[in-house]
This record gives sequence, C-alpha cells and structure tokens, in this order.
Amino acid sequence: MHYKLFKNCFLPKLNKSILLAILVFSTLCSCTRHEEEMTCIPVIFDTDAGNDIDDVLAMQMLFNYEKAGKIDLLGITISKSNPYTIEYIDGYCRLNGRNDIPLGYAYNGVNPEDGNYLRQTIDTIIDGNKILFPQRSINNSIPEGYKLLRKMLAAQKDSSVVFIAVGPETNLARLLTSEPDEYSTLNGKSLIARKVKVLSVMAGRFDERVDHPEWNILQDLNAAQTTFKEWPTPIIASGWEIGTSILYPHQSILNDFPDSYKHPLCVSYKIYQRMPYDRETWDLTSVLQAIEPESNYFNLSEKGIITIDSIGQSIFSTSENGKYQYLIMQKEENIQTILKALVNQVTGKK
Repeated sequence: MHYKLFKNCFLPKLNKSILLAILVFSTLCSCTRHEEEMTCIPVIFDTDAGNDIDDVLAMQMLFNYEKAGKIDLLGITISKSNPYTIEYIDGYCRLNGRNDIPLGYAYNGVNPEDGNYLRQTIDTIIDGNKILFPQRSINNSIPEGYKLLRKMLAAQKDSSVVFIAVGPETNLARLLTSEPDEYSTLNGKSLIARKVKVLSVMAGRFDERVDHPEWNILQDLNAAQTTFKEWPTPIIASGWEIGTSILYPHQSILNDFPDSYKHPLCVSYKIYQRMPYDRETWDLTSVLQAIEPESNYFNLSEKGIITIDSIGQSIFSTSENGKYQYLIMQKEENIQTILKALVNQVTGKK
C-alpha cells in the first residue's frame, strides 16, 4: 500500500509512534528478504589443473560467477601432485584478483608429471613481461588438501557448501577418512554430512554404449571407490559422455578475450594442443550444473547409488534411499544452448 494512502486511511486511528514502528518493521523485513536473495553460494573447487585444459576454463567460470556476486569461492584444493600446479593456480588466482584465496595440495598424490602447459605458461614472456605472477609455491607451507577442506567446511553454515570436484578424488577420500582435529570435533564423513549441500563431480561414464572406465576414476581408483561408497550428501555426476558431446569452440579462445595473445588462459589453451582444436567441456559442465541447477540445462537420472568396481567402471543402480544422480543430455538441439551458456560464463559476457 502507498504510504500516503496508508496515512490517510489509518492515521486517525493510530498514533505516530505506532505508525513509525510499523514502517520500521516493514523496512527491516524488506532488507532481510533482500539479503537472503543476495546471499552468495559458498563454493569449494577441487581441481587437477595441468592434466587437461578444461580445468582452467572451469576455474575462469567460477571467478566470473564470483565477480557477478553469484558465489563465494572459499578455496581451491589441488588433486594433481605436481608443484607447478600450485604456482600456476596461485598466479591465475592473482590474475583474477584473488591473491589470498586458500590453496590446499594433495601431497604424495597422483599425476606428478608436469603436464603440457603449467611450467610452460609460467615461463612465458610476452612483450617483455611474464603473463603469470605466482607468489606461492610448494615451499610456502601449502596445507594438505583435506586439512584445508576441514578448516573451510567447519567455518560454514550447515548444509550450505556446494563442492565441485573435477579431478581424481584423492582429496575427497582423504577428507572422508579424516579424524577430528583443531578445526572440528567431527570426523570427515560427519563434517561433510553437516556442512555440504551437494557434490558436483566430473567422474564416471553412464552411457551404456561406452564400456571403458573414465579417466578421473582410474587415476586414483581407491579414492574413487571410497568417495562413491561413503559420501553422505547428494552427488550429481557429470559423466564422460556429457562433456564429450559439447566442444568448447577455439574461436572463443582467439576472439573473446581482450589481448588474447597474452591472456594466460588463451596461451595455456594454445600450448596444451596444437591449434585449432575444440576441447571437450567435461569440467565446465560440472560447474554449470553446480551453480545454475535452476536453469535445467540437463536432465537428471533417477536417484540411486553409484558404485566403482575393481576396474573402475561406474555402475548406477536406482534406489529409493539413494542420493546420487548423473546428468543426462535432454536432446541434441539443446547442446547449442548449453554451449552458449558455457562460453558466456568463461568469457564473462553474461
């Protein structure tokens, strides 16, 4: 009701102090609703950047979501056990204004090799200047990934954290089996159950036409088996077949970034494979689903259980008590809609 009308209708019956109290209460309620609507989604990102270039595209999506006020990126844990990954990610975070973002590392983990673009991008000099400026390295006492995860989760509200994992499940399994510590009196599984809302994971194959195990699963098979057996909250898995069907266009790498010739994402993309090539969007689809589930870019399977067998196959069984689902492509013509959303989010053109 308009204030003037409200005043004319009711002022004779209400003294000014009561009217003022009503107006203050109404304003407070409005502000509270506004704050609730504007609350950022707390997000944790676990990545094996360096094994594939799609991790960098996915990371840029998250930074752009954060710049738009959609998420609060709490920290990044690294599942590739190569020191250059720390430097690369630190430099990339600084590029996006997140100099102090917490980083965790899977010591004695998998994939210790350098990869195709980490060191090469760090060492790249263009126009007489480096393009990445990392300040942290393996020598800076980077915490264990699972310890950082415990610290971050313990500080969050219950059932609030969106956890995105796009590499081997090393840090996740270590978190699950962790004991109470200075951050929480809960063990890992109980801490996850209390704090995590959903795990969006790039893992597995759920297309019956493909009968070989998915790469992330195979890299740390024991960790994958532990994660899918013990994870206590809902899981949304983006299987190999989803990212394979949506290819990120190389034209975007060439044309959509200011000074693309020296942008670290574009340089890394060109180093990773010989151009021109369109890369699968495995990790990007996990990010898109995690942050924009309401957009319904994908269908979801029935709820059930995902089991990882002894050779790494992903086996899904429907179950009334199951909490796990996997993404299903709605129809082929929907690919262009999803691709546009991915490109817009990577490039920040939304």
